[in-house]
Amino acid sequence: MSYKKLGALVAFLFLSFSAFAAFSPQDIAKNAIYADAKISPDGDRLAIVVVQDGIRNLAVLDMKDFSTVGGMAMRGGNEVGTFYWANNDRLVMEIWRKEPWQSEPQFWGELYAINYDGTNGEIIYGFNVEERQNTRIKRKKSVDGWARVISTMPDNDNEILIASEPMNVDRIGFVQRLSASYDSIASIHRLNVYSGKLYPAKAYAPAPQSDIFTDDSGNLIMATGTNKNDDTLIFRRKGDDWEEISEQFGQAFHPVSLNEDATEVIYLDNFEQDKVGLFRMNLKTGERKEIYTDDVVSLSQVNLTTDKSSAYAIRVDDGMPAYMVFDSAGEEAKIFKDLLGALPGYNVNMVSRSADGNLWLIYATSDIDAGTYYLYNKSANSLSQLFANLEHISVNDFSETKPVSFEASDGMKIHGFVTYPVTMKQGQKVPLVTLVHGGPHYVRDLWWFDREVQLLANEGYAVLQVNYRGSGGYGGDYQAAGYKHWGDDIQQDIIDGTRYIISQGHIDKDKVCIMGGSFGGYSAVMSAELAPDLFKCAVANAGVYDLNLALEKGDITEFLTGDAYLEKVLGTDPAQLTAFSPVTHVSKLSGPVLIAHGARDRRVPLEHAERLKSALDKAGKSYEWFVKDSETHGFYDETNRGEYYQKVVNFLSETLK
Repeated sequence: MSYKKLGALVAFLFLSFSAFAAFSPQDIAKNAIYADAKISPDGDRLAIVVVQDGIRNLAVLDMKDFSTVGGMAMRGGNEVGTFYWANNDRLVMEIWRKEPWQSEPQFWGELYAINYDGTNGEIIYGFNVEERQNTRIKRKKSVDGWARVISTMPDNDNEILIASEPMNVDRIGFVQRLSASYDSIASIHRLNVYSGKLYPAKAYAPAPQSDIFTDDSGNLIMATGTNKNDDTLIFRRKGDDWEEISEQFGQAFHPVSLNEDATEVIYLDNFEQDKVGLFRMNLKTGERKEIYTDDVVSLSQVNLTTDKSSAYAIRVDDGMPAYMVFDSAGEEAKIFKDLLGALPGYNVNMVSRSADGNLWLIYATSDIDAGTYYLYNKSANSLSQLFANLEHISVNDFSETKPVSFEASDGMKIHGFVTYPVTMKQGQKVPLVTLVHGGPHYVRDLWWFDREVQLLANEGYAVLQVNYRGSGGYGGDYQAAGYKHWGDDIQQDIIDGTRYIISQGHIDKDKVCIMGGSFGGYSAVMSAELAPDLFKCAVANAGVYDLNLALEKGDITEFLTGDAYLEKVLGTDPAQLTAFSPVTHVSKLSGPVLIAHGARDRRVPLEHAERLKSALDKAGKSYEWFVKDSETHGFYDETNRGEYYQKVVNFLSETLK
């Protein structure tokens, strides 16, 4: 397999950087330049979402010489969101928009279509559609709805299939906000990508929040939905109706693909087992076969053949990612093995391919690579590097991450990762930051590139990440073990992990801090209160600090399943929620807290930070305050993120000096 690096793609994409011995917080805070990329069905063009000055624009390149042949930059505060090739010439994209008071763009349900060369661009679905009448179409209408693309229907160049979900309209102050109604039923329509004509509904979704699965022609095959009890509902199409078959599957059911004639489905599920495995089922007979289930972790990635008729590889994330490649999948399995050999130590993802399966766009990441796109040419058997994110920082300045595991106080085996700074010398003891992931459920830390890990390691700190009980990825029992134990068992896992890493002999035990965002922000303060002898400081970003307040305010309660979810994972006992709330125990803190928050956060309203601040004031405890008026849940804006990172670096340096 040959390998060569392409030169600069196009003039407006070109950036030149000098290499550093190390990097600044502002360097690691920079946006990823390349946010998405897809090859046209005929393989002639490559469309890329390019982030410039914080704005997502579209560039289209000729695959022969990578010259610029089209693209677009939206106006009026709009940005290019998720996009699709509707055919070889026309693209359909979600319109993302930033409100004047927000840094992060959001999808507001509208779809935009444009020719690859930048011509004939217009909104084809949404409340801002310009209604018009001509001889070719009956009428192009505005819709107070929320679109989700179900199928690009490869055999139909003029139409795509969408779900149209009615919107709610409410008012926040003087600003109108539109959002999808979480208890509404979507209608399913064909949408003309040139005229914007929305055809009459061909069907309706069988349940709220449904995901619809079709064959290549757009015929409805399966659907999943959710009820108010947070139960997964599963349906298959039978004639002109939906037939519910939920009892035959588990809560983790997720169709991965249908075979060519849509008679079989490949799916992930945990039916009558703890871990999520991969299965195949005949949709006519109901016969099912297990393809693979791992003993330790649930499956996280499935690679499918070009015709989507079978799986050729599975990624297993027990520590560092490992791939199981099925030789029976034939030539594509062999190609994937070659790709793994050409990119050793990488997560390898086929993100797009030409219809004939000759050109494949590869996205590869590692613990020290923020993401690089490659082009694999099957006929030439060549792999070419196209472009990389954060290429202004040398990979030699990044620090490698290693898997660890330890036994918690009650004997449960806990997994995680440790990153020692690349500058660490043999025999040296370095300070430690325990970095806690959010969630806490359904998500986990994985072996991948993490900005905050690299920020901290670059400043000379070892970094510990703990996949405490309650984290996703280790089976239903492991996740459920964290339900209603946010303030005790989960925190004890984090504390036990920190003590374990210190016991390995490479950490200065007198210089240990804890940091995290969202639930990680909650844990940063809660663990520092439970183990004041261990943690000398806490960095808490967008944290939940009053659990009783969490049941009353925040956008989780607005979701169809929000109340049921919170009752399941938090409970409703006010006494326990008070006992598990960091605002209750601030007197136990032994060191300062850095409180960071976005003033526009709807997931965790700023009131949480304000209540923590008030409690610290009353207790006479030291803290620092960092709030950005334009941010929501986390720091999206590159400048704000850089300021936050600098604040963290300064805070740690002063506290752990």
